[in-house]
Amino acid sequence: MPKYILSILTLLLAYSIVLADDKEPTKPIEIDPKVLANTYPKETTIALPPDAVARFGRGSGSHVAVSPDGSLTAVASSVGVWLYSAYTDEFLSLLTSERKLIPSAVTFSPDSTQVAIGYRDGSVTVWNVFTENVEADLPIFLHSGAVTSVEFSPDGKLLAVGSSDNSATLWDVANKAIRFTFEHEDAVRVVLFSPDGRHLATAGMDATTKLWDVETGKQLRSFAHPDYHKDVTFPSGYTTSYNEGGIRCIAFSPDGKLLATGGINQDRDIKLWGIALGELRWSVTEAESAKSIAFSPDSTLVAAYFSDDVVYVFRVENGAPIVLTPDTKAWVRKNARKPPAQHTSERGHIEFSPDGKYLTSLGRDGTISVRDIETGVKVKTLTSTGGYTKTMALSSEGDALGISIMPDKAVKLWDAETVTRFPHETRVIAAEVSDDATLLATGGKDKKVRIWDVGSGELHQTLSGYHVGPISALSFSPDGTLLVSTGSRNWEEQDGQDGITYTLFSLDSVEDRTAQVWDVTTGENIATFKHLSEVKAIAFSPDGTLLATSAGRTDIRSTKAWQDIATLSTVNVTCLAFSPEGTRIAVGMSGRQPTVQIWDIAIGKPIATFTGHKRGIQSLAFSPDSSLLASGGSDGVIYLWDITSYR
Repeated sequence: MPKYILSILTLLLAYSIVLADDKEPTKPIEIDPKVLANTYPKETTIALPPDAVARFGRGSGSHVAVSPDGSLTAVASSVGVWLYSAYTDEFLSLLTSERKLIPSAVTFSPDSTQVAIGYRDGSVTVWNVFTENVEADLPIFLHSGAVTSVEFSPDGKLLAVGSSDNSATLWDVANKAIRFTFEHEDAVRVVLFSPDGRHLATAGMDATTKLWDVETGKQLRSFAHPDYHKDVTFPSGYTTSYNEGGIRCIAFSPDGKLLATGGINQDRDIKLWGIALGELRWSVTEAESAKSIAFSPDSTLVAAYFSDDVVYVFRVENGAPIVLTPDTKAWVRKNARKPPAQHTSERGHIEFSPDGKYLTSLGRDGTISVRDIETGVKVKTLTSTGGYTKTMALSSEGDALGISIMPDKAVKLWDAETVTRFPHETRVIAAEVSDDATLLATGGKDKKVRIWDVGSGELHQTLSGYHVGPISALSFSPDGTLLVSTGSRNWEEQDGQDGITYTLFSLDSVEDRTAQVWDVTTGENIATFKHLSEVKAIAFSPDGTLLATSAGRTDIRSTKAWQDIATLSTVNVTCLAFSPEGTRIAVGMSGRQPTVQIWDIAIGKPIATFTGHKRGIQSLAFSPDSSLLASGGSDGVIYLWDITSYR
């Protein structure tokens, strides 16, 4: 869209705001959280933590399994393991741990009546699909590293578990006893039984697949991919080793005579091995590494699955690619392991509309979703124009704007109809839009802050000379007259081959521990606040009279004379949000138990604590009537908390 049209739109927006000032302010709708809990779909209210009204998002699927009888699909996500009908994707149940664990792998038993779930803490539990489970009564198998893969033997008597502790373990399910432990030189990515159950294949990041005898525990074969360990030297002279390869996927042919292996990262090979002699039959190299491999039922074809639903099919006899036929396509679809469409991440920035009727959220895939609070239903979805959509903003009328950081050193500001591009000379890390959507602030590795006019696309101010580290966060005051910027630790970069950029954070690198306050109109630096570590979160109160900064503890200052108002004894803070009246502040914290707290600023103490997220809190928002608090986490879900009793 031409710049002059954007300017006209900006003027019209400003004019509409002036007219709105002459009208009666929009009154927030009154929300009864208890009513919401009764009207939302079951999927959003099942297995909620205390004080939570609803959960939006089911967590992006990290691992998917289909039951052997073809009737069920299990999806491991940060919330738990979701069970669906494999025919209709209808939600059936949620298997979730009371220990607040994150599932990392899932598999069905051969008779489709049980599900084994591996967790990131190294435990595995076996659940009954068709009965109500009490977790305390379930079989538990423990490992020292995160579980990466689980697999039942064909007769269901054994359970193989791969782990990040460089080993795989073979368990006797009935006795809950270890039968054998199989060692690798690096993390084991996948375990798989042969069709007859006599052998177990284990594949790892050490670029080898090993074949073991299940009865004796002896190693029978080893199938190797190229070693992709690489030493990288940075400008400072520091040298470190990176592993750019490994094996991600393996598959036995249905007749048990062949084994296919696929590499990961820079290893883009697909190899076919004869098991009897351990010989390499053929090897092909593709543009990217395969995500999974499967044989056709007659063992004559092998398919490799890539990103964006790309599938290549090869002849087993010689590795020659073939053109897909209707029969082949049906087999490929049957063997695909994709989570249902509901498994998209809801993490990221969240905000309520000015009237409190809608909740707007930014997903991991860069899309912006608008959800009706009264029904919990999505009413609008905005799709990103590319790049990494780091955050979003709302105009004064509640319209959503996405902020995408592009790989070619640019920032895009987009909505449903327009895209405006702001080019930069260095990498951009942080970007923020003013509340009236007229200004865009950007900051990056060059330690400078740039303020842009959204309507014209022109550079308004360049702010520099105060930060000693890359810009990590930005925040405009509600009236747009002030801007706060924070710095971070410096790092080194080294460009490698194939577009790879290596990054090194050293403990002795300079760390910027300041929050800088700028006058937006003049570009003058009017205040500098020093902290004991990097400032992780900043927020203005709705009326602009208070500024909160967190570097572990949270400091709250008046914006009139910049004197200290309160110091809150918080830890691991990742995000902040003031209540509408400015007397309380919500604090999101990371750590082993991600926590949301509401603090009373006057007394300097927390008055409410909420736990339920499996990973760090990324964004917080109060509803305009202060009845709800929304929290978005890097676990891919949003929780709505009932805070009426804390008002």
